[in-house]
Amino acid sequence: MNDFKLDSQDNYIEVRDPSEFFMCIVLTAAYLGLAKYCWTPLVNMHNLKLLLNVEGFFIVIALLAFIVGIRPMLNPSSLQLSEHGIKYKGPYWPNRKSVLWQQIEQLYLSPELIIVLYRPNLNSKRLWPMLIATLYLADRDSIAKSVGKYCPIEPTIMANPALLSRIFVLLAFCIVALWLIELLMQ
Repeated sequence: MNDFKLDSQDNYIEVRDPSEFFMCIVLTAAYLGLAKYCWTPLVNMHNLKLLLNVEGFFIVIALLAFIVGIRPMLNPSSLQLSEHGIKYKGPYWPNRKSVLWQQIEQLYLSPELIIVLYRPNLNSKRLWPMLIATLYLADRDSIAKSVGKYCPIEPTIMANPALLSRIFVLLAFCIVALWLIELLMQ
């Protein structure tokens, strides 16, 4: 008779929605169609800089839409919580990161984000952050309950940012992006 104990764990994996993938394929096709439509008039203008800028923009946006659509199929985000610790693989990071409960100094929970402050070495004084975006994960409403079940320290519960804060951050991001584009165009 085998005497071994299976470790209990809670797994959360990103949902692979085919409708999002097909919408990104439609966007990719639309931008490639715009690139093809604008090609002949731009070539006839004999303005190489304008040709490269317009065609490059359409092609880059088409590639970006395709990459955003195919990413959940190739590299889904996942979170594992067990009595040993946390294992997380982010949506845009191919490697899985593992942190033991003994390494965690502070844990912040919100419905959209988990912030883990941990020490890579138990003797180290330096704290490292690990950001876990729960937006991508299925059944994210039960993550807080799972963390409470396994985590030996009391997590700090946070609320999601208000709508006004989200709008402010989005506007700030757009202003910085436009400023960088303006710098590149000079």
